[in-house]
Order: sequence, then structure tokens, then C-alpha cells
Amino acid sequence: MVREEGLVINWFPGHMKRALDQIRDHIKLCDAIIYVLDARAPLSCLNPSFDELVGRKPTLFVLNKIDLAPHGTLDFFKKRQKGTVITLDSRVSGTSKKIVSGLRMLLKERLDAAKAKGIQRPIRAIVIGVTNCGKSTMINNLAGKGKTKTADRPGVTRHAQWIATNEPLLWVLDTPGTLWPRLDDQKVARNLALIGSIKDDVVDIVDLANTLVSDFGLEVKRRGQNEEQEAKAILKDFRSGKLGKFNLDL
Repeated sequence: MVREEGLVINWFPGHMKRALDQIRDHIKLCDAIIYVLDARAPLSCLNPSFDELVGRKPTLFVLNKIDLAPHGTLDFFKKRQKGTVITLDSRVSGTSKKIVSGLRMLLKERLDAAKAKGIQRPIRAIVIGVTNCGKSTMINNLAGKGKTKTADRPGVTRHAQWIATNEPLLWVLDTPGTLWPRLDDQKVARNLALIGSIKDDVVDIVDLANTLVSDFGLEVKRRGQNEEQEAKAILKDFRSGKLGKFNLDL
């Protein structure tokens, strides 16, 4: 359980600071930003320094893992964050077309201006987001399987890399998942831990699982295991969608 007077969750390993510094530099070289958010906690996934980080760069918000979030999550997010937003389940083949359409809509004015001059202007977009939000899976959907390493745990991507997509003239820059130096809002920290953006081994997973069960009134089957094994089973079922659809920001 995340208690203000007790356990405090904070996780910001050194490679994340380096990644954030690199992202600030790379953004200047890109036409647009693809900001991938976990639809189960979209506001919690937003860096509080978002405006300072991206400046005025056109941004496409992608609510990924929408299959695990309840109906109404898109409207919920749109009421609280301005910008162009699409929903996605990046594991489904062909959904990358929504990303391409979203980028073309964002950059329509400059693309049309180039076309009027007889120029086919390439699009370079940087992909950012917290750890374990599905960025690499989404990029593999755009570019073809196997271009980036994926896993259901945070911290797999460690270095930025440019990747050619199946869409002509579209390049995307894959970046490591990042959090921020201080997780001052412990509700946000708990939400990030629940969706797997913070490593399980740096939090008290028993308290985390108990908080999930009590806050949402969940009924879970006890399996005769010890507390830690039971907590792991609950979190696994939650993250796979077996316990239902959630918007933790509510």
C-alpha cells in the first residue's frame, strides 16, 4: 500500500536521466512527437514537465492498451489534456495506420506546403513515454516485427535508435522509457507501479496488491500461497486484464 506517512515509491535509475537529456536534444531534430500513454492510467503517465519538455512541437497522444481500459477513457483524457489523441491496442496488426493518419493530420499544413513545391517531405517522429507502456510493440507494428526488443517489464529499451517504418517517408526514433526525478504524487506513483512502469522489486508488492483489491472492491481467489506469491498472482491478473478494465486515474 502507498501511504503518505509510510512507504514512498520513487524510482529513477541513472539511465533514465541520460535518456531524458537525450530526448530533449532529439526533439529539436524531429517534426512531431508520438507520446505513448497506458490507457489504464493516462494522466499518471504524463510527465509533469511535459510542456517544458516538448515545447510547441506537434504531439500525437496515443492511449495504448485501450483494450484494458473502460469505455469513456478517451473522453476522460480529452477533457483534461488538449491535443490530438488516438486510442490503440498496439498488439493488433494494422493499427499503425491510425498513427500515420494522426501524424499526417498534425503536420498537414507543412506537408501540403512542401507538396505544392513538388517536394515529398519525410516525417521524423520521436516516440516517448513511461517504461512498459508498449512503445516498442507499437513501433514493431509500424515497421514490421522484430525491429525493437519487447518484454512485459520496464527498462528493456536502453538506447535511442532511428527505425524506418513500412510507411514511405516516415521514420520514428525509439527512445528508452522514462519516469521523472521526483514522484511527488504518491497516487501517481502507485498507479505507475500497478501498470508495471516501476519495477516490482523496488516496491512492496503485497501492499500494492492489497491496495488494488481494497480500493476497487475486487474479489480475488485465494490460492493457498504465501503473501508475496499471492500478490504477484493478483498483479499479473490485473495487468493481463483478467480482473477487468480499469482507469486508475479515476
